[in-house]
Amino acid sequence: MRRNEAPFNGKQFILNKNTGEIHDLDRESPPCCIDKIDAGNIFACDTYAEAVLFASVLGITRNGCAHCIPEHHRD
Repeated sequence: MRRNEAPFNGKQFILNKNTGEIHDLDRESPPCCIDKIDAGNIFACDTYAEAVLFASVLGITRNGCAHCIPEHHRD
């Protein structure tokens, strides 16, 4: 579910800068635990590729969420 308030700002994807996990808010489910992510650790963006690029710039090992982006999840 897209969220319009900061730090989500209506964007579809978020990167948890603490864990490297990328979430698709259009496919979010309760196990994603989006509400438990500290606002300071959220980078919101429009595309999955943008989240991957930002993670790379920061040197963060990224992974798609097993619940909302299983096609990009690595065990």
